[in-house]
Amino acid sequence: MTIRIEPLNDAQAKSALCRKITAELPMWFGRPESNAFYASGIATRPAFVAILDQKPCGLMALEYLFAKACNVWWLGVSPNVHRRGVGRALLAHAAQDAVRHGCTHQIVETLSPRVESPEYDITRRFYESVGFAPLVEFEPEPDDWMLWMVRRL
Repeated sequence: MTIRIEPLNDAQAKSALCRKITAELPMWFGRPESNAFYASGIATRPAFVAILDQKPCGLMALEYLFAKACNVWWLGVSPNVHRRGVGRALLAHAAQDAVRHGCTHQIVETLSPRVESPEYDITRRFYESVGFAPLVEFEPEPDDWMLWMVRRL
């Protein structure tokens, strides 16, 4: 089982794969307006596709902030390959790319543990397993608690 990570530069292909993976993960991506934002926003960001068994199965988009931080803007892995190292491979690639850009930190936004969600409990444990730690909890909308996590590169 070899996971390949490759740049994905075609805007339409990025948006289409984002929509496909988002549809496969309704417990994580259950807001149509947010999903539309991700599908359009991913088109203009650096993105990388994970390929396993000759099929695209994961996608990640990055953005660079203040020349020192790399934000994992969007990350999704098809559920049929969860727990097979795809997300870990994407984040390892993101760290390498960030270091090449001169970044010292990587950040990611996810749902706060204040919100009851077994799916996002798994997500936070995954991010912690690759070195992210909670940084800031915030409430962009009433009762919609989010969490920024950070790791040093």
